[in-house]
Amino acid sequence: MSIDSTVHPVVVPLAGRPPAGAGGCRPDRRLRVHHDRLLRIEDDPDEVVELLELAVTWGELDWSESAVVPPEAWIDFAAGHRWRDPDRVLRLFSLAADVALRGPHRLPAPGPAPCSGTAAARLGLADADLLAGEL
Repeated sequence: MSIDSTVHPVVVPLAGRPPAGAGGCRPDRRLRVHHDRLLRIEDDPDEVVELLELAVTWGELDWSESAVVPPEAWIDFAAGHRWRDPDRVLRLFSLAADVALRGPHRLPAPGPAPCSGTAAARLGLADADLLAGEL
């Protein structure tokens, strides 16, 4: 017995592939290699690491001449493709975009220590009391 249907063909989308139809993904030719690497993110842990490295270095290095999909497009990229676990992939791309677009890390302005040695001596605190307060 055969279960073939010519009226309603069964279509099984492949993981990481763009949706079929006229609105399917058509990346810029220059970005095609990076686009295809991003499609492997769900199956290849090395691609996850590459995405996170790109995100961390986005604000530090000049990527303007590189053929990479920019972080501003990562969430739309994730939403515009089919995945086995779309929520996890969207979380991953959202996290990476957040890291990349956060801007440079700034250290807090130097200020007085909360309890300097002279303040501790004035209060009659021993070193052990200072350490106990930090735990």
